[in-house]
Amino acid sequence: MTQKKIYRMAQVNRLLQEEIAEILLTELQDKRLHQLTVTEVRATKDLNHAFIFVTARETKNCKETIETANRSAGYIRKLLFSRLRIKRIPELEFRYDESLDRAERIYKTLSEINPDSETEEQSI
Repeated sequence: MTQKKIYRMAQVNRLLQEEIAEILLTELQDKRLHQLTVTEVRATKDLNHAFIFVTARETKNCKETIETANRSAGYIRKLLFSRLRIKRIPELEFRYDESLDRAERIYKTLSEINPDSETEEQSI
């Protein structure tokens, strides 16, 4: 893929991320979806599908919230049709972004291995 196409895909992903995040916060009436934060969007090259990675403030009902978002994907896509001027609006699939959980586990593990580093960081 050429540099121009890579840049274009990055623009489309960023645009989708911004619009979907705004729709989740302002357009949908289900309060559970208001707690979702869109961390990343990865659209396929042909724009047939887009994977929306989200995190939730409350992790206890996270699976249920993701399922609700996937049920609302058709309506969100319909709203995107009126907002965006791109060739094709992709089918949306919401997924939980585990990268923050992994980073937290790594941080805790490192803190357990070297507990002195925390006190040094706090004194700086």
